[in-house]
Amino acid sequence: MRKNYIIIILAFVITSSTLMNIGITPPITKAETDTYPPQITFSSASPQTVGFGTNITITSTVTDNQSGIQQVTANITYPDAAHVNQTFTHKEGTTYEYTFTDTWTHGWYNYTIWATDNSSNINSTIHHSFNITAYATVSIATLQDNYTANQTINLTDPPNPPSNLTLTGRGPTWNTYYNAIIGKNILETYRDTVNYQENDGTWQPINTTLTTLPTDTVAYTKGYTVGNTQGPYAVYFKPTTQDSWPVAFAYNRSTDPVTAVIRTKLTSVGYVDPTTWTTHTLQTVQNSQSQTQGDTITYPNVFTGTDITYTYQNTHLKEAIILSNTTKTLLQNHSPSQYGLGTNSYLTFVTKLNSPTLTPYDDQDQITGNHTATNDIQFKDALGHLACSLPIGFAYEQTNPSESIPLLYRIIHQNGDTYLLTAIPYTTLTTMTFPVVIDPTITIYTSTSDSFLLNSGTNYTNAWSATASNGAADFTHIAIGQKKVSTMYTIYRGYVFFNTSVLPSNAIIENASLSIYKATDYSTTDFKVTLQNGMPTYPHSPLVSSDYNKAHYTGNGGTLNTASLVNGYNNITLNTTGLSWINRTNWTKLCLRSNKDISGTTPTGNEYVYFYASEQGTN
Repeated sequence: MRKNYIIIILAFVITSSTLMNIGITPPITKAETDTYPPQITFSSASPQTVGFGTNITITSTVTDNQSGIQQVTANITYPDAAHVNQTFTHKEGTTYEYTFTDTWTHGWYNYTIWATDNSSNINSTIHHSFNITAYATVSIATLQDNYTANQTINLTDPPNPPSNLTLTGRGPTWNTYYNAIIGKNILETYRDTVNYQENDGTWQPINTTLTTLPTDTVAYTKGYTVGNTQGPYAVYFKPTTQDSWPVAFAYNRSTDPVTAVIRTKLTSVGYVDPTTWTTHTLQTVQNSQSQTQGDTITYPNVFTGTDITYTYQNTHLKEAIILSNTTKTLLQNHSPSQYGLGTNSYLTFVTKLNSPTLTPYDDQDQITGNHTATNDIQFKDALGHLACSLPIGFAYEQTNPSESIPLLYRIIHQNGDTYLLTAIPYTTLTTMTFPVVIDPTITIYTSTSDSFLLNSGTNYTNAWSATASNGAADFTHIAIGQKKVSTMYTIYRGYVFFNTSVLPSNAIIENASLSIYKATDYSTTDFKVTLQNGMPTYPHSPLVSSDYNKAHYTGNGGTLNTASLVNGYNNITLNTTGLSWINRTNWTKLCLRSNKDISGTTPTGNEYVYFYASEQGTN
């Protein structure tokens, strides 16, 4: 019979990540003005082992050999996303300390160090964190009821989920359970891939954690030390950015980081004038040592004040190039005009690409020469099958992701090599509030594409009744609602897809709910998120511009008032109408709109909310 096991873990641990940001600034002369920011060369949290309520001392080394240090502060973000700003005390010499006492919440605390000198120059370092953990219980059980001699025993978790549920099946986007007490079957289906198929055919929950690779693996023997093979794709990383091909994305879970992969290497940053395609290199990539934490690997200071991170998520490897205020100062002091380039020039990050078994496409057209992409860049195999893609990425303010700018992608072939240029207009970038994140993200092929579409303009009626979207959609979020900024109106409409074909054709559906995870609530005026139906045709997968047309959607399948939003998952209970829309033989597709959008009520300010469109982590 199936054996259940209970593992009890007792741990009170705090882990501190350290980020070095070492710079050299020349001494100031009498005739000069201090334009160099202070340098933050060390930061750590201690002690290393604590429980709830124990004080954490954050120590930072800050120097400024010109006007001197005015203030050092930390922005500390709690596990529930609340945050506080705290000022350090100057201890002695270049050492600054702050004692954090509010350690009563379980989870990761992230903090950013900010330093200001007496000439108002500012610098910062990010990606610091500590973790408060406590008593935990983990349940495991065998996947099968019986095993024969010399047979591998596979374990799963949890064998018996909460509420007396027993796991009865798994698929790529769904789990099924049985509640023996009430005699009911339960389908739990996700918009994204949550399970992956092992080589033995079994389905396992995706584990997004990056770990040190065993020394006997093929990847390790070829220089890759960190990776993940416990998902629908594999990924491998080398220790430094100046290694050859430091990142390998194995779209089909290849164990060899040379075959069936896309390999990348960030090479330089500079300017490109799109009228002549004249270029100027500002910096080549610096030698940066990787730092791994959870599902993310960071290469700090790959360019001046710029970090790069890679995060393993369920269906895509999220790349983030994070430009700090130090980078902004550098760009302002070295504008394109200083190198004879036009005012319409782009700041461009250059990545070398290698995909020996895949060919890049722009929609249906193969990319052969130098090419500026107008759609997602798709990578197809020799049979024309889509293996993975590079959706049009975004640049956004780290503190305000809703203010996003589409990136420009250009493929360049030079001396037998292929390069990807990821670019953003210089004049647009320098008006943004830093830190700014440049986000080109590679994703495996999935049959779902939920996100949002928008239309904006100075005439509300025209934007509301438009038959197509006129703005780019961010595939990592679902924006719902409306807003007015100055004379510009914007309407956001969201779309979600769920595989409900696992339901028996004669199933009686008694109740259902849609759970959506709040990212950011930007609304100053509350509204009701309302479910509408456009099946079987609308929305398309992947989304097309005409899916925005409000005429394609009708009904009210359930609502959620934004006044009652909570951090985490928010449930919309489907009413009788909504239950009738669930498709037992295919995908169930829903449109999410504001009730004020449905009624055509003109917004007077912010009336929109961001939800996550992709799974965040393994839960």
